[in-house]
Order: sequence, then structure tokens, then C-alpha cells
Amino acid sequence: MTATLHLKSITCYQQAETGYDELYLTFTGKKISLKHMTRGDTHVLSGDYDFDGSAPLALFENDGDHWYDRDDFIASQTITESQAPDDFPLEFHATSGNAKGARYELVVNVTPV
Repeated sequence: MTATLHLKSITCYQQAETGYDELYLTFTGKKISLKHMTRGDTHVLSGDYDFDGSAPLALFENDGDHWYDRDDFIASQTITESQAPDDFPLEFHATSGNAKGARYELVVNVTPV
């Protein structure tokens, strides 16, 4: 069975860096660039991504991915085909590494194809 992940919005409750965070998501091998964000920002998202079974949705803060300073991993959530088709929030909270303390909420939904 195949399903589609629909991205709806993202809210920044705490950014990882001074200034602003340069964010992106990864899902089923795709890199999804997001707008720069600071604490208190909410941005409407768009994008539909098909997947089978389950797949991790991971949030990163972009540091240019240099060998001496890799991008900062914030957190990951597993998306499954069986999740409700209504909009629901996903919490992304970094508990270690260079992004420690960063906290974001994504609102998404999943529909069967």
C-alpha cells in the first residue's frame, strides 16, 4: 500500500543558531529545503511525498555540510501509512549535538493513495 505525506506548516519554538536557522527535511531519499526561521516564526509548507509502509522524516539545520562542520541533526519522526488523514503535529526537539535545544513543530497529514 502507498500513502502520501502532505506538509502543512512549521513553527519554530527555539532555534539552534544565533541569527536564524537554515532548515531542511529528508524523506524517502529526498532533501526538502525550508525557509530560514527564527523563534516564533510559522511558515506554511507545501509538498506531497509518496512512500510505502513507513519512512523517517528528519529535520536538519544546514551548516554547509563541510567536512569540518557537518549539518546539525535536530530530530526524526517515523511516518506510517496508517496515521490519521487529519492534520497532526510532529515535535522535533534536539537533545544533543550542535543543535541541542532547537525545537520545531511540523503539521502534516498522511493519506492513502
